[in-house]
Amino acid sequence: MALILIHRLRRNGWPEDEEPEMIEESLLEFSTHSLDDDDEHTVVKEWRLDGKIVKRGAHVTLKRFPPEATGEAAMFGK
Repeated sequence: MALILIHRLRRNGWPEDEEPEMIEESLLEFSTHSLDDDDEHTVVKEWRLDGKIVKRGAHVTLKRFPPEATGEAAMFGK
C-alpha cells in the first residue's frame, strides 16, 4: 500500500480548495507526458482523481544554456 499526498484545488476543476491529504496511490489515474526540443527535455507526471489533477510533477533538463543568461548563471553554461 503506497500513499501519496494530493491537493484538490479550484484551478484544477474541484469545487473549492481543500487541505492536502494522503490517499492510496492505486485509486489515482497516472500519466506521463514529455517534450523534447533543441533547448530542453521535459517529463511531466500527473495523478488524477475523478478525471481532475490532484498532483503534478515536472523534471526539466536543459540541453543548452539560455544565451540571455548573465553573471554567475552564465558560468554554468560554459
